[in-house]
Amino acid sequence: MTRIVSAAALALVLAGAPLAAKPAAAQTPPELKNDNIEFAYHEPQSEKYRPIYERLKERKILEQLAAFLSPLRLQGALMLSLEEGGPVCRSPNSYYSRSTLHLCYSWFYMLENEASIEFKRGPNEPFTAATPGLIPGFTRADVIVGGTIGVILHELGHALFDIQDIPLLGREEDAADQINALIMMQFGPKVAQIAIKGEFNVSHHFHAERMRKQRGQIDYRQEADSHGVDIQRAWNVLCIAYGKDPQTFAELAERLLPRARRQYCADEYKQVAQAFRKTILPDIDPAMMEQVLKMEILRPEDFRF
Repeated sequence: MTRIVSAAALALVLAGAPLAAKPAAAQTPPELKNDNIEFAYHEPQSEKYRPIYERLKERKILEQLAAFLSPLRLQGALMLSLEEGGPVCRSPNSYYSRSTLHLCYSWFYMLENEASIEFKRGPNEPFTAATPGLIPGFTRADVIVGGTIGVILHELGHALFDIQDIPLLGREEDAADQINALIMMQFGPKVAQIAIKGEFNVSHHFHAERMRKQRGQIDYRQEADSHGVDIQRAWNVLCIAYGKDPQTFAELAERLLPRARRQYCADEYKQVAQAFRKTILPDIDPAMMEQVLKMEILRPEDFRF
């Protein structure tokens, strides 16, 4: 697993530096350049997105993302685009399409203003599966940092499957979630906890919102969607985390993951790790990866919200 840890870190660390403004952006080594990767910041038309645009541009998130991805021997071009986008970006979203990883302002706005905010409940009203917003015991930084990591890694999974022509036996959305969780777990226990908690919180938030709107029912269109039901996606990611590191994630799994699922989590992690070794790891340049691992990634400022 040592090679997986090192290789996966290059993709995961890029995402751990999301929204907080910095006095100065870290410089990336000039040799960390991949001619197949380009990026673009697109100014939003909506004023509500402008603070997010300015912070992310000042933080040079796309420059860092491009540098962290530079060791990948891509078989085609990849554009990294921060944008307000068209119809697909109107609801909180980000997506991959036609060699472009679209990071939508709507997603970051949702993280800051909805999923990481405590939902107002009555004095004796418990937190339930239908309660959106911040999960008790989680922090605002958990959700914003983890939700940023999660969306980038999920869409990166789609990009890799397409550009590298990686065969899949199951649903692509499930495979992208698995790549997301696997790479999150290479960050080390402390950062992995933040990432997994944030990812879980966001999926729980979407699930709760739908439950409230649909009066506790799951709409048949959700069940037929190419994505899993939101709460199932949350459990899948937590299961992979628990399967990799049961000690670190014991308390979280006992609280949030059904007991019947926990017994299979170690096997689920091993299955995903083996697939990563056979399909993605061979396309990573080890010398460039060594340079990536020397870069400053997370800073204290990244957790101040």
